[in-house]
Amino acid sequence: MNKGLYVHVPYCVRKCPYCDFYSIVDRSRAPAYVDMVLDELGTYDGEFDTVFVGGGTPTSVGRELVRLCEALPKAEEFTVEANPGAVDIELLRALKKAGVNRLSLGVQSFNDAELRALGRIHTAAQAEEAYLLAREAGFGNVSLDLMLSTPNQTVGSVKKTLEKVRELSPDHVSAYSLIIEEGTPFYGAELSLPSEDEEREIYYTARDCLTGMGLVQYEISNFARPGMECRHNIKYWTLAPYVGLGAAAHSYCDGRRYSNAPDVAAYLEGRGRRVECEVITEDERLREKFWLGLRMTAGVPYSGEFPEAVDRLIERGLLERSGGNIRLTRRGTDLANLVFMEFV
Repeated sequence: MNKGLYVHVPYCVRKCPYCDFYSIVDRSRAPAYVDMVLDELGTYDGEFDTVFVGGGTPTSVGRELVRLCEALPKAEEFTVEANPGAVDIELLRALKKAGVNRLSLGVQSFNDAELRALGRIHTAAQAEEAYLLAREAGFGNVSLDLMLSTPNQTVGSVKKTLEKVRELSPDHVSAYSLIIEEGTPFYGAELSLPSEDEEREIYYTARDCLTGMGLVQYEISNFARPGMECRHNIKYWTLAPYVGLGAAAHSYCDGRRYSNAPDVAAYLEGRGRRVECEVITEDERLREKFWLGLRMTAGVPYSGEFPEAVDRLIERGLLERSGGNIRLTRRGTDLANLVFMEFV
């Protein structure tokens, strides 16, 4: 079976106050980091049908990102995450020439006040310009990342962002609700966040607007034109094998989960690879099949596993049967974490 390949580029121009992904702002050793990633790639066998370069902000390292992409395996789906404040037409054309065929733009919002509250380095105008440049560079598959339920966000402001999304007509949209993670500057800060009811209204407003544009919801937070679903991310939700390269990257292969140390210095010294290895038992694999797979709107193939939990969730109106699958109901989507906890 072909695997997915994830490459973590842990560099940013500035760390966002809500972000708990491993990243640093000192990019001086980016060339050495790329060398080590390519060296690590050589320790894995097999072919890859998806490649996803994420971060951090991969585009913050410019030509080193191009060099990395030129050396990575060419895949049917080759995605690079890009920050609208860290791209130009030359970089985008170079990435396209290097084999990248899908761009994921971290727009988050088309509202300048919301972008400032999130600590983003770009403006709404720069986000729109980056999208148009991506099209000019020849990208036929462009995804926009949006963030919901952010400080001072309202249903009205989300609608205005979605109006701009409709105008631009991307191929894919990821719309994730803000989660305040421990250890981030947002944690413990006084933030004006939407109430729980407002949060649900914002989510369903986004969902209805995006599906009204012809984007099909295939996962709780992801929408795509038919055939443009992110094949790489689907691997995570369906327990397909993938390899992760770079500091803080994870791999899942042959019933084992590996992780690299979230430490660039250790990684560059050659001591940060596969510092942890977890053998996944059959029971753990089944549980992950449910709590990950139920994120997909199609649900999970069901053949009688965990009957008490499943029957209880169906009785509560949180799950429903659909053909040979079980899937979240609308109420189950609202209470998805409660559903997932039944299988953890």
